Amino acid sequence: MYGGAPVYQPQVRYAGWWQRVGAFIIDTLISIPFFAPAIITLVAGPTEIDTCTVNGEFGFCEVPTNGTFGIAALLYLAGFVIYLVLYCRRVGTRGQSWGMAAAGYKIVDEGTGDAIGTGRAVGRYFARFLSAMPCYLGFLWPLWDSENRTFHDMIVRTRAVRT
Repeated sequence: MYGGAPVYQPQVRYAGWWQRVGAFIIDTLISIPFFAPAIITLVAGPTEIDTCTVNGEFGFCEVPTNGTFGIAALLYLAGFVIYLVLYCRRVGTRGQSWGMAAAGYKIVDEGTGDAIGTGRAVGRYFARFLSAMPCYLGFLWPLWDSENRTFHDMIVRTRAVRT
């Protein structure tokens, strides 16, 4: 029997590995200003003279004070939290970070094709650490996966599709 007119289903085109690498580089460059205050504090903050050994030679070194380290750590943590919130809200609602938008792909739910939400975007962000654990194998996995998925895509059930 004839089942009626065929339903049009567009061909899904997955983001390529080089697109993903480019997006990662762009997002990394965009993250630098969030961490710059901590780095500047360590470099330009108060220091003290301490004894040190360099290549077996005894001498004196200028090192940041404990207070400088503490302030730098707080600035680094604040920068990380601000960047994480902005990044995950953008990926969760729009499906794209700044780098992903520039590279021409977005992250979608594997079942519905919709945005994944901020909570899953946070989970996906931290799942990237699991992709890095086995010698960065999870980041290389798209090179031979038919759907170009990384380990963190598999963990949170997402796909990277071209826009």
